[in-house]
Amino acid sequence: MDLNLIGLFVKIVESRSLSAAARQLGMTRANVSQRLKLLERETGAQLLRRSTRSIELTQAGHTLYDCGQRMFEDLGTARASIDSLGQTLRGRVRISVPTGFGRMFIGSKLLEFARAHPGITLNVTFNNRIEDLIAAEVDVAVKITSTPPLDYVARNICSIDWNLYASAGYVEKHGPITCAEDLERQTLVASPYPGRRLMMTLIHRENEADVHTITTQPALQSSDYPFLAEAVCQGMGIGLLPAYVPHAPMNRGLLPILPQYRVAGQQNTLYIVTLPNRYPSPSTHALIDYLRDEILSLAQTWA
Repeated sequence: MDLNLIGLFVKIVESRSLSAAARQLGMTRANVSQRLKLLERETGAQLLRRSTRSIELTQAGHTLYDCGQRMFEDLGTARASIDSLGQTLRGRVRISVPTGFGRMFIGSKLLEFARAHPGITLNVTFNNRIEDLIAAEVDVAVKITSTPPLDYVARNICSIDWNLYASAGYVEKHGPITCAEDLERQTLVASPYPGRRLMMTLIHRENEADVHTITTQPALQSSDYPFLAEAVCQGMGIGLLPAYVPHAPMNRGLLPILPQYRVAGQQNTLYIVTLPNRYPSPSTHALIDYLRDEILSLAQTWA
């Protein structure tokens, strides 16, 4: 099958019309249409349903587009790998990072990486909920989760503890908090949970038999941890937060609450997740190695 025809077909699908594809390729619409018909004869199947205003992929068209897109991505990666041997790293890497961890730490590290590798174009997304890397158009995802996705390559980087924190002003006004039962009378700030009330299990770090289950209704909930950390810094409650939060420059006034206990049942491992790929680009390799080393270095300060 002619690779040039497959490349033309991929361009038609991505351009959403024959006319747009013709303009981008510097061809006439009639020439594009003629080549598409030739490809359909080669495959023995109709690939597109065409109207005056739009195109629609047939099932055969979907199959050929998916295969063609992956094929040209692999060719591009192979070309970038060959071109970069002994040269400056080049190419594009699309990365997703969690909103909180990304804003507090990884964002600045990505800027450092971009400055060190001007030939690499980074496309950065801050998102906590990316599950399908293909649909999200992401090459590398930093995820904090208890269960890594099974269909991807998940590199276990470090564990993430969850603790309770409050501002000095809150402790002065509402404290002291000396035992787990004291939490039932406090205002809690946390990420969203199913149901109206949060059941929190505290386990003593040196005595696993010392377990307390606290049920409370958070006064403020959000999946944006910079927002929650700001609320805690302003004395609006005790925050159930990842252990990295008080180490961010803007949050260093936070105080640990009941530090002898750990909070069980939270998303507790940081992974770097990628698609299965026999030929990852040197740029992707470089970014993964850089992030792993930087995150491990940061994690040593959270212990």
